[in-house]
Amino acid sequence: MSSKLQNIYTYLVGNRKHESVGWHSEYKEFSKDVKNIKTSLSGGKTLFDKDVYTNTTFKDDDNPKWEFLKKLFDNKSNGISTNGQSIVSNVNFEKIESDAEFIEIVNHLIQNPTYENHNKLRDKWYDILNQNNPVLTNRATAACTIKVSSTVDEGKFNQIFEWFQKKRLIDQYDGEKDWYHKNIFLFNQSSKLLDEDDPYWISIFIWIAYENITNPFALKKQVVKYGAPGTGKTYEAKKIARLQFDIWKSMFAEEQELSFEDVKELVQFHPSYSYEDFMEGLRPNIKNGQTQLKLQNGVFKSFCIEAGRWEVDIASFPLSKKFSELTIADIKPYKEKLVGDYWNYIFNQTEINKKIVDILPPYFIIIDEINRAELSRVFGELMYCLEYRGVGGAIKTQYAQLNDDGTGMIKLGNSFQFFVPHNLYILATMNTIDRSVESFDFALRRRFKWEEVLPDTQLLHYHLQEFNPRWIKLSENLEALNTSIKDEALLGKDYCIGHAYLWELPYPKELSVTEVKRNIWNDSISPLIEEYLRGTGRDDLLKKFANKFGIR
Repeated sequence: MSSKLQNIYTYLVGNRKHESVGWHSEYKEFSKDVKNIKTSLSGGKTLFDKDVYTNTTFKDDDNPKWEFLKKLFDNKSNGISTNGQSIVSNVNFEKIESDAEFIEIVNHLIQNPTYENHNKLRDKWYDILNQNNPVLTNRATAACTIKVSSTVDEGKFNQIFEWFQKKRLIDQYDGEKDWYHKNIFLFNQSSKLLDEDDPYWISIFIWIAYENITNPFALKKQVVKYGAPGTGKTYEAKKIARLQFDIWKSMFAEEQELSFEDVKELVQFHPSYSYEDFMEGLRPNIKNGQTQLKLQNGVFKSFCIEAGRWEVDIASFPLSKKFSELTIADIKPYKEKLVGDYWNYIFNQTEINKKIVDILPPYFIIIDEINRAELSRVFGELMYCLEYRGVGGAIKTQYAQLNDDGTGMIKLGNSFQFFVPHNLYILATMNTIDRSVESFDFALRRRFKWEEVLPDTQLLHYHLQEFNPRWIKLSENLEALNTSIKDEALLGKDYCIGHAYLWELPYPKELSVTEVKRNIWNDSISPLIEEYLRGTGRDDLLKKFANKFGIR
């Protein structure tokens, strides 16, 4: 059990600490502020006393109590987590900031972050504002004790908690069902089972695990990531696929030689891309000096044949269950007939009641810029197969009568047919400025799960914290610019500037933030916005957006 959890930790965090080191630093820094405030409070002082903040990053603020509480509860990111959709108006914040009883509860929580004090904070928050903001009160508690993780959204925490339980990566839990107690349990289990001494990395791991492994394909096995250019859609698709494969291998097939490259295919659509490229079609072939047309499989069909070999092998067995319900025990009587080496690791599993579909290696086809092709023509009858997976959803393709043992996927009756395997995932990307999501054929749209990828200024903030802290203000500049673009009726959110434009900055690190900001504007952002505005007659907007970005 511990080795599997450790492997997942290594894949998600251990090998990728450079991606989250900015978050780690800010998390640790704010926790240090809270600890120093705790030390001062133990001497009988309260949060109203200015010298409580002497050894913190708030020491030079005119009103350190306001700034501290604002960061504890209401900032978009306080180093612990984001505030999600929880927004507190300045009027409401003044109510809680000035309430002496509320401040006393916060005092107690900082000094003694128990379940009782956590509940008092939550209840008092509701008494004052007549609204629940559990994300905000939870992350305040998480700032007061490292033993409560940074996964403060209760719904999201429950997903990762249940995933760990289902996969038996931690002990079975039989305690209180609330967020606080389950969080303490999960953090303690992770600390015990992981070879990691830094509690901040363990807390970060729980969130990253939620982001990447709590069944990211829960609704569909085909996903379209859409959004503005530069938001990292393709990068994210590749990352998700790699992580899912690494996790599968760590849990079921550590000794297998199968690599990620064996289960990943990347294709970029373009206007001339066709069904014959994707599925199958007639191609010129020279034989004995003569040119002949010969049926050849496209990239998708070839990939499906590779991923579907397990389903093809058992299709003829008299099994009463659907493939998605079959266990190792169900197919064990046919072990002698399953001679392919790719079956070995399945029969080596110790738990024979595991479902076959859960043990099969995941195969990923990544379709970059899916909206640039004529999709109805490229997919053809595949739209049926995407909804009805496996041999039960097999169909005859347009070139079925030309298939043979070399090109066919499975022979059912007297003809070769095609199906999309259960273990094949489609990850597609599209820029919404190229073509609106709404322009897709509805029959195709409903077969995909649609995930919008927005510019992530918090991620940029953490990246700049590590890359060059002198430029960290750029994340705020980008957010101000994008807010202005979203509010402009002529453009809207699809025309926002992705954080990738400010990621790998090639400028000397000695430059001031003002200098590098001007370089970014001139080199990357201004030309892009000029293209957005071409032909609109609204060239005046360029100056407005420059001002929002901080260019004077």
